[in-house]
Amino acid sequence: MYKKIDMKELKLNQDFRWIITRENFFSQEECDELIKYIDKHAERKRGHNVPKWKMMEWDKVDSNKDIDKLTKAEHSENFDWGDNECILNISKNDEQKYLDKFWSAIQIANATTFKYKIKGIYHNRIQAHRYDKDDSYNPHSDFHNYKDYSTPKLTCIVFLNDGSEYEGGEFRMFDGTIIEPEVGKLVIHPAFAGHEVKPITSGHRYSCIAWAVGDTFV
Repeated sequence: MYKKIDMKELKLNQDFRWIITRENFFSQEECDELIKYIDKHAERKRGHNVPKWKMMEWDKVDSNKDIDKLTKAEHSENFDWGDNECILNISKNDEQKYLDKFWSAIQIANATTFKYKIKGIYHNRIQAHRYDKDDSYNPHSDFHNYKDYSTPKLTCIVFLNDGSEYEGGEFRMFDGTIIEPEVGKLVIHPAFAGHEVKPITSGHRYSCIAWAVGDTFV
């Protein structure tokens, strides 16, 4: 039998915000360094793992090619969802100086705004990305039930270059808010908040990202 609760007894968080930002979080030198790292080490790959239902669809296609080797155009040719496939240039970096910097920002943001139980940074590394022409990231959340993706609680993104170097590529939140890119600007939002990167129409868009993780929400 359901027992009524007293809403006044529930713990509140009136400091919560969907988005917090910090300008000049990374210096120009740090951004340039990461851009060089991306250009040297990034691999062209899918932004997320392939779920089973997509694998089952691909198994029906008469091809010897690995689904992970398909171009975006080949995805569009073979699947109804192909136009939304996220393929970009991804590198991983576990340098201590970047982990320390992100961790400091995470601790401050969490203490003042989010108040989640957080234990560290996802897989003890950051990811650094380059979006080329036609690259995008479809609307998604960084918190879901696949593998260990129910542990991210905060998504932390740094723009490494600004919109003067590319066209398109807007970073858009679930409510339509567009975050303007500035070199070194940090954006933190809850990992469950929907977001996307619109297609690049020219130039190259660089960014890096870290996820703050902990035991899944209970």
